[in-house]
Amino acid sequence: MYKKHNELPFTLLADEKGAIAKKFGVPFGKGGEFKVKDLDYTAKRGVTISRWTFIIDKDGKIAYKDTAAKPAQDAKKVLEALDKLGK
Repeated sequence: MYKKHNELPFTLLADEKGAIAKKFGVPFGKGGEFKVKDLDYTAKRGVTISRWTFIIDKDGKIAYKDTAAKPAQDAKKVLEALDKLGK
């Protein structure tokens, strides 16, 4: 629903049990229900995962990690990191 509503041209990862977060060391806690902003929809989440951003290079190595990602600034910071990495 989120991908369709925001017309995103890429696949999203739903880590409902925190298995991927755990592998990357990202903290997570209990889930629950929450109201989706701007939609008449209540979603359920298995876990609540901290917002971290990773850039993974072509060799599968973590080239960039932001453990305090803020949605409003994240895209800009990712583009800056990609520039620095020469991608």
